[in-house]
Amino acid sequence: MSGVASVLAGAVEGMSPAIVAFCLGAMFIAAFIRGYTGFGSSLLWVPSLSLVLPPVAVVPVTFMLELAVSLHLLPSIRRDAHWPSLCWIWLGGALGVPVGLFAMVSLPADMTRGAVALTVIAAALLLWRGSLLAGTLSWRGTTSVGLVAGLLTGGVGIPGPPVFLYYLSTPLDVRVSRASIIAYLLGVAPVALLSSYFNGMLDGKAVLRAALLLPVVLAGSWLGAHAFGRADPEKARRWTLLVLMAIGAALLLRVVLGAL
Repeated sequence: MSGVASVLAGAVEGMSPAIVAFCLGAMFIAAFIRGYTGFGSSLLWVPSLSLVLPPVAVVPVTFMLELAVSLHLLPSIRRDAHWPSLCWIWLGGALGVPVGLFAMVSLPADMTRGAVALTVIAAALLLWRGSLLAGTLSWRGTTSVGLVAGLLTGGVGIPGPPVFLYYLSTPLDVRVSRASIIAYLLGVAPVALLSSYFNGMLDGKAVLRAALLLPVVLAGSWLGAHAFGRADPEKARRWTLLVLMAIGAALLLRVVLGAL
């Protein structure tokens, strides 16, 4: 037991019980939303945890958990995903992630928090608008979507708002869009983790925190995936976007108050 206790102590070092409880609750809710809608985990995880931890400490943890959740959901989505477009989006993402991460480690924490907050609010507002495209884009267009997504993945630690916008704005079936978003995150997370390691962001404490949060995240993801199809997906999407906007506004308020 002493070994287990020392591992847990290392994972929560410098965190009060209230902060630990907040992190566990935020991770569970976001994982449930991710399992249900296919998106929303890092859009909720990064701004929520950045309220109590530096973004540089948060982002590697969310990358590991994104990979775990995507692997967990892969058997249920592999036949529905739109693989032709995903190949080009992965290519763009692989090019953009290292550049974005280099920018993150070079910026002050509050500047990164502000960028996270604005990204979340803008993504939620754009997602609220609904379908915009008449069809899927060419390979050049989808690669560009992946490139911008990769820059945001590295720069603010939120994988994929442009990809979410792309798939949710096409006339593709909701199951195909959801599956493609999950599959995108499966492909970009390993690149983000490797880049995080070489930038010095991925350390032992990040691995311990991810391990502590993993059971909570997998439970939320499992429940969300099993709830998919049992409720109105459009209503669930709207509520998710409202929560995203509220969290983004709270994080932005923290940055503004900290600057006063």
